[in-house]
Amino acid sequence: MAKSDKNVEQIKLVRYEKGLKEEEVPAKQGPKKEAHDISSLPDAVNDSETSLEYDSDEQIGKSNKTESGRVLEIQMEVEKAYPTDEYGKGIIPLTSDVMKQLGVGVGEPVEIEGERKTAARVWKANILDGCTEESVRIDTFIRSNAKVSVGDRVFIRKVKAVPAKKITIAPLEGEKITLSKEMEDNIKYNIRERYIVKEDILPVRKDLLPLYDNFSEPEVKKQTVEFMVTQVTPSKSVVIVTNDTQISFEKNADGCRKKYISYEDIGGLSEQLQEIRDAVELPMKQPRLFKKLKIEPPKGLILHGIPGTGKTMIARAVADEIGANFYYVAGPEIVRSGYGQSEEMIRNLFQDAAKNAPAIIFIDEIDSIAPKRENSGEVERRIVSQLLTVMDGMMDTSQVFVIAATNRIHTIDPALRRPGRFDREIEIGAPDVIGREEIISIHTRFMPLEGFPALKKAEAAFKEIQQKNKLSANETVVRQQEITDLRSDYEINKKRLFKELAAQTQGFVGADLAALSREAALFAIKRIAPLLDLDEKIPESVMDDLVVTRDDFLQALKICEPSALREIFVEIPEISWDDIGGLDNVKQQIVETVEWPLKFPEKFIRMGIEPPTGILLYGPPGTGKTMLAQAVAHESDANFISVKSTELLLKWVGESEKAIKEIFRKAKQASPAIIFFDEIDAFATIRDSSVSGTRSVAESTLNQMLVEMDGIERLKDVFIIAATNRPETLDPALLRPGRLDRLVYVGAPDLSGRKAIFDIYLKNIPVAKDVHVDELAELTERYTGADIEAVCREAVMIALRADFSREVIHMADFKEALEFVKPTVSEDLNDQYKMIVDYITGKDAPDDDHSMAYR
Repeated sequence: MAKSDKNVEQIKLVRYEKGLKEEEVPAKQGPKKEAHDISSLPDAVNDSETSLEYDSDEQIGKSNKTESGRVLEIQMEVEKAYPTDEYGKGIIPLTSDVMKQLGVGVGEPVEIEGERKTAARVWKANILDGCTEESVRIDTFIRSNAKVSVGDRVFIRKVKAVPAKKITIAPLEGEKITLSKEMEDNIKYNIRERYIVKEDILPVRKDLLPLYDNFSEPEVKKQTVEFMVTQVTPSKSVVIVTNDTQISFEKNADGCRKKYISYEDIGGLSEQLQEIRDAVELPMKQPRLFKKLKIEPPKGLILHGIPGTGKTMIARAVADEIGANFYYVAGPEIVRSGYGQSEEMIRNLFQDAAKNAPAIIFIDEIDSIAPKRENSGEVERRIVSQLLTVMDGMMDTSQVFVIAATNRIHTIDPALRRPGRFDREIEIGAPDVIGREEIISIHTRFMPLEGFPALKKAEAAFKEIQQKNKLSANETVVRQQEITDLRSDYEINKKRLFKELAAQTQGFVGADLAALSREAALFAIKRIAPLLDLDEKIPESVMDDLVVTRDDFLQALKICEPSALREIFVEIPEISWDDIGGLDNVKQQIVETVEWPLKFPEKFIRMGIEPPTGILLYGPPGTGKTMLAQAVAHESDANFISVKSTELLLKWVGESEKAIKEIFRKAKQASPAIIFFDEIDAFATIRDSSVSGTRSVAESTLNQMLVEMDGIERLKDVFIIAATNRPETLDPALLRPGRLDRLVYVGAPDLSGRKAIFDIYLKNIPVAKDVHVDELAELTERYTGADIEAVCREAVMIALRADFSREVIHMADFKEALEFVKPTVSEDLNDQYKMIVDYITGKDAPDDDHSMAYR
């Protein structure tokens, strides 16, 4: 890349939306770079046969080469660090190809240049973890040191580091700590081997410092204490902190405030976060683009969704990452008793933000101050009018962006929701299984899990021996390999635990997962509490061995409930297909209707069809309809919402319809979800316009359900399973394709089905050798699964009644039980259901039956 002389200003290259062309100006001439011959790199770096090739300087990931092909620098796009990366350790992960281009090896320093220059230690990137040659993942501290944000570009080049003779560090503004001799020694130990330049930010983990008196402060949110390097000797070089470096401390780093939230603290919301960044960062960083096109930039957006999903955290993170001033306003705080005081507070808020631009105003719970004016009081109407005025540009707010958050988007006044005021509305929903895994890994980032003490003890022992120079080269390699193996096992076990927890936390939002991690840690403390004297100082050996185990998380799962399904969530019994005997044809139809769309959605997209919406299970009582619904929810890893149909019939006008609407709304938020309506005939019977009272309420409830199932808004990843004993009474509109697509008869099991059911129930009962499953199956014709369970239970009771010391159950006991337990499905009822099946399938339907047109 051509360079101009020193006086030419360098402007950072920023990529925003696709299709937006970047502006480039020549970068200033730095010191002459040394060319590095790739062929002379160490073998540890030369482990890939391919190298990067770039066609033009416009490409991301471009490299600047000399005529001999030696690389000077590479330009890459910045991405946020993953929870699995070495967070806060001054490490930059690079692929083997990029290291070859730069001529660096693992552990060597590189210079990272954005708006300013900083340094980091090279680490081997894992390509399987998403690392590429075009982008680089650096944490918030390195981004802050380089003065870049996610989506910006940085130049990376090899640099020579010299040992630091002396450095001075000071805590940032907002760090409420009191430096002590013990703390200073710990800080010195934990910043050794760091590559730094003057005015870099150095984080130190809190759990490595004696900060016991500060853990209770509510404003302390981050897990690190941050310091600025105020003085460095030599001052104009990249330096490395060694054992000989003199480290001194100052009280405070004036003018540099602490970031409380970064993009690394947000998990499971990558798409929403990117959309918010595009709306907020572009107008604030590049206002010239909008002036050139003669358009007004976006002024605001509304984040809406269920509580605990991270709406406030996202707004704070965006403000911290782009360096904007952040004004937090809780909605109810704006309301004042005096006439005009609320409006004055809003005006002053926007005026202060405009004076200190760029600024972000975050209004939390905006629905409390800006409801629909026709349904609100005088104060709320005046507040809405004032918000409309200040957001319409009556004052200069071009560098002020307004973010609002609410759980009730439909209650906000429509005038605020138009373009020019709140331009976008972004829903922040419950995370999926991948998002939950990422969130759990964030909240447990610094938590000691199983295997952590052994790893730390091995590392500490190795450092102690290494400092005394008692190891040969071969012994050092062996020790390093042992530590690498321990760390690898620890990371594998940790990822396995996170995957297991993510699969078991359907409907959990970020706040729920944070509570889960906290409760698991409390269970770990309770486990060792009986062994401690609470009035004495806890021994260091106990602190070193304290870990949070898998069992602690499983215990915490029992007391943590998901916010997304609160009030309508039920615990799914651990029922699998193996627990249901027979009914193979029914199982197959349910799998095709529910499991296939959830597990293989791409198949339906490729075939160009919409997956089924719902399935009706009908048949005699006790045949296992409810158990089938529970099994499919368990097998498909979907959220399960069980609805007792009779509870939907409420006496107040409109409440039943509202309950149906709320069920479907929560199912959409927590998708993929299965809604199970048990005894659906309670409200879904054939409609008759002449009825009133309870039947009228049932018809209104059914109408609302029909609209929700197949209205203007198409259901996505929400499936309906309904069960009834009286299918002939259901309204035809409910049974047509597009609503309940499949009608599945669940009848009394056949001979092979009864054998399978007996095998399931008898596996836990001690039976004598004279008990034969085949004979029992033949004796129980027309018995349902519930009947067979009752037979087994009655046989045990008969045996114990005769002799309480009996150890096994004989065939005679089962035959006697058959005298007491009769089949639920009588011959007349069986014939009746056969007629219903023939009627529903159309085999014996009359020619003039107009209702069949719906089916």
